[in-house]
Amino acid sequence: MKVKSIMTPDPVVIELPATRGYALELFKKHNVRSFPVVRRGTKELVGIVSIKRVLVNPDEDQLAMLVKRDIPVVKPTDDLKKAVRLMLDYDYRRVIVVDEGKVVGILTVGDIIRRYLSRHEKYKKIEIEPYYQRNVSVVWKGTPLKAALKALLLCNAMAIPVIDDEGNLIGIVDETDLLKDSEVVRVMKSSALSASSEEEWILESQPTLLFEKAELQLPKKPVEDIMTRDVVIATPHMSVYDVANKMTKYRIEQLPVIRGEGDLVGLIRDMDLIKVIVNRR
Repeated sequence: MKVKSIMTPDPVVIELPATRGYALELFKKHNVRSFPVVRRGTKELVGIVSIKRVLVNPDEDQLAMLVKRDIPVVKPTDDLKKAVRLMLDYDYRRVIVVDEGKVVGILTVGDIIRRYLSRHEKYKKIEIEPYYQRNVSVVWKGTPLKAALKALLLCNAMAIPVIDDEGNLIGIVDETDLLKDSEVVRVMKSSALSASSEEEWILESQPTLLFEKAELQLPKKPVEDIMTRDVVIATPHMSVYDVANKMTKYRIEQLPVIRGEGDLVGLIRDMDLIKVIVNRR
């Protein structure tokens, strides 16, 4: 299978120079998580900018400062296995497809799930048991949104299960749930200035520097108010094929893995599923 067979051709790109505000408008218009970034005029590939990187850095207006430059690149004629290995080696959800120096496509983990794993019945014979994540972060239902976002960023996940007081799974929340109600506000901050030893004798109080800073603010409500309650789940003995089809049907990137009477034992991500293509566990 060649990359060109399942890639998304002619993706929308952002040309530098550009502003953070311009990128946010494009994210809203096209409803995607990231864009390739190129130099204006030459169309030379610079990197990728993601919606998460833009939103969690509200004080940076120049888009060039938010671009991830160390990214995997493939050619249209490269084998799918090469693209998958690069995604796993870089721990990155997409590769940029370049031909003669120009961006001609983008291949994401979602493309591989929808256009390959969910269509090849040979994966009905392979269970997800060796591939799902056992060490999974969770948040309590009463966790404030800001703390939940911090937990997501620290565990480098796109979604995190929500549990009740008894530790039972009651929902799941992803980064888009947390960020869609966020807003960037400008607030005044203060910083104490230390006087030098020569000046201390003439100061009656410590001087303070006031400055304006942009911050990402989230509503003051618990995570249970915005979580998805109707959770799509998997079990350890489900096949790669069936899980890929669930992800495709519900347009999700991860499923909590349940054993027995609803006991949460892990999480299966689309990034975990593609490991089966290169036999990596």
